[in-house]
Amino acid sequence: MSTLDLEPLATRAEPPQRLPALPADAGLTWRPLTLDDVPAWFELVTATEDADDAIERQTAAELADQFKGSWRDPARDSIAGIDADGAIRAYAFSVFRPVTEGTQAPYLVGAVHPDYRRRGVGRALVAWSEARARQQLATAEANLPARIRLFADEHNTGMRRLAEASGYGALRWYVGMRRDLSQPLPDVATPAGLRVEPYSKARDEDVRIAHNQSFARDHWGSSPVDAEAWALDVVGGEKFRPDWSVLAIDEATDRVVGYLMSGAYDQDWGPQGYTEGWTDLVAVRREWRGRGVAGVLLTAAMRAYAAEGMQYAGLDVDTDNPTGALGVYTRLGYQREKGSVLYTKEI
Repeated sequence: MSTLDLEPLATRAEPPQRLPALPADAGLTWRPLTLDDVPAWFELVTATEDADDAIERQTAAELADQFKGSWRDPARDSIAGIDADGAIRAYAFSVFRPVTEGTQAPYLVGAVHPDYRRRGVGRALVAWSEARARQQLATAEANLPARIRLFADEHNTGMRRLAEASGYGALRWYVGMRRDLSQPLPDVATPAGLRVEPYSKARDEDVRIAHNQSFARDHWGSSPVDAEAWALDVVGGEKFRPDWSVLAIDEATDRVVGYLMSGAYDQDWGPQGYTEGWTDLVAVRREWRGRGVAGVLLTAAMRAYAAEGMQYAGLDVDTDNPTGALGVYTRLGYQREKGSVLYTKEI
């Protein structure tokens, strides 16, 4: 179903008044997550990531960030299953930031400790968080198409079966890519009229605007990012590396026409077996595409990663990306690694 076929928000079914009951026979009591739960929540997340050989790992600080932002309400949007010893054995969270254009798209996250699987807990948590997502969507002011999302690592067959059993369909595939930094880096010429400079906080609002006018408009599933969300989720995280991030500036206008934002996710390095500079976001405004700007930005970032001893440069890409990003990365020496699948339910 295309977004053009989706019903407007006003004609959708009424959201559930009550959220589904959670299993009473699993040896767990249920309540929302709180900030004080972060250490115990992190223990659960680590156990499940290890069991599932997760591609990306989370830190305790990243979990604590889920309590920041005016659009988040953990007391209503989260649930945790607590065992008799006070340990968190399962959780679910429906994360939703309303937007004014694009698609309203809450995403569901959660986990069940390996010792508590195959008891119906995972299926119940998906149903609970989906119902909460429907309630969240009913509060959105903008009348836009909507879908509920959840992600699964491609190799995580258990999570993928759970998504499909819960009525979600695989819609997009994302592939992780890495580039060996011990190999010579390409000599990429900077286009005339353009200069590349390090990211600076002074240009941060210009970068956000460039993001909304390039990435958010031209990449499937993306919507504009407001200043609060940008400050918290893009440049405010503990893993953001401004010194590894670079900007492309139109010399005639002194305007940001391309950008690359990097992170150092050292919690992933041990499990994956190598160090890596990670490209979180890279985009170029439409009028500057086709001139090699993305290659210039990526090469500059790779040099920054290599200067600090990183073994690889990494990123991920939507395999259906219409801007030709996959070809750009391949030409620069990136190779495919593990990927993930986006599952959705249109409503």
